[in-house]
Amino acid sequence: MGLAVMCSLKSVAGNQACSQLPAPSCFYGSLTQPYYPPNAVCNDYMIPVDIEYTNVAFNATRWSDDYGLNNFLDVFTTRAGVDNSPPVGPASPSTQTATVNIAATFCTPKNKNGKEKTVILATHGVGPARAHWNAPVQPDQYNFVQYAIGQGFSVFFYDRLGTGASDKVSGFDNSIFKAISVLQRISKLVRNGLYTGSLGKPNKIAVIGFSFGSYATHGAIATDPSIADAVILTAIGFNLTGINVNGLFRSFVPRVASLQNSALYGDRDPGYVTWVDKYAQIWNYFKYPNYDPVISDYAEAAKQPFAMTEFLSLLSGPTDASAFKGPVLAITGEYDYIFCDGYCSGLLEEPGRTYYKNAKYVPYIHPGASHQLFLHYNATGAFQVITNFLSENGL
Repeated sequence: MGLAVMCSLKSVAGNQACSQLPAPSCFYGSLTQPYYPPNAVCNDYMIPVDIEYTNVAFNATRWSDDYGLNNFLDVFTTRAGVDNSPPVGPASPSTQTATVNIAATFCTPKNKNGKEKTVILATHGVGPARAHWNAPVQPDQYNFVQYAIGQGFSVFFYDRLGTGASDKVSGFDNSIFKAISVLQRISKLVRNGLYTGSLGKPNKIAVIGFSFGSYATHGAIATDPSIADAVILTAIGFNLTGINVNGLFRSFVPRVASLQNSALYGDRDPGYVTWVDKYAQIWNYFKYPNYDPVISDYAEAAKQPFAMTEFLSLLSGPTDASAFKGPVLAITGEYDYIFCDGYCSGLLEEPGRTYYKNAKYVPYIHPGASHQLFLHYNATGAFQVITNFLSENGL
């Protein structure tokens, strides 16, 4: 069974400091969160999760330092038409199983209004850990969990495999398929009332993802639509017109994470990389002048490395979600640099609407924001769109 720790804002040492100063020590390797919404009762868990996933192989030369990483990126981002073998491909056996430990937090409102039986199950993306949903800095403006709790919903959010306090696996082996399997299994555990504290079994589950987490959420729904009653995809883009893979690698300027900061990232192998500095993150995640530099500094302090094979397998997951018949919200920042190449107008309708042809598919472009739409000045506007969407659809 998972370890449950009952938490409140006053019960966690350092919470106040973490909410005021973006110290990296607030975000790494701890089961507890740097902040807990005062309007919630929260439980932290370490959950053993049995997964079965499509096996992929990293076929390029594995690097041990930034010289080797730079050489890989030089070859991988060579212009189209040059005959280079794909760095990631099928592996034998085609499927594998594993048991992994996933760090998670479940929060439910102190003041009940009936909506608490709807659980929002959240999967973060590349860069943040689960504190993506639970920002400790200026939480009234940037904390989605606190906002959703205030609207009556419960929220379950977790560190993806390889991030935060969850188990670490090789950055040359982690993939979108492992992320899909983890989410599917966790959703079933939550559906059965496990790891939900005193709430018991929820009435409804809405899965929400951010960026890579949205692709994992989409893949999980495509292969098992029973895991959720509603889907929210934030910072998502299915239209390949807007996805400039070579440009993304160049703007990230990746470095081997454990060499960039061994104290924070020393538990990852060289397959885990991160962008070179805060300005590389700002380039990809923020839109000037629609954010507070204090908040972009927090995002940099809280960043987590990502597995190279996660990035390379991002677009390899299943796409056809026609078996899902519930409501789907796709919400992306107007100036999303990662999935819209800087401007999203005209890119959210298709092929998303075709992928979800039997669902109520609602695309929404959030004004003024880039990829990290939860950390721009109008973040609460995005929160309102999401919670209104759930309420309007009976959740």
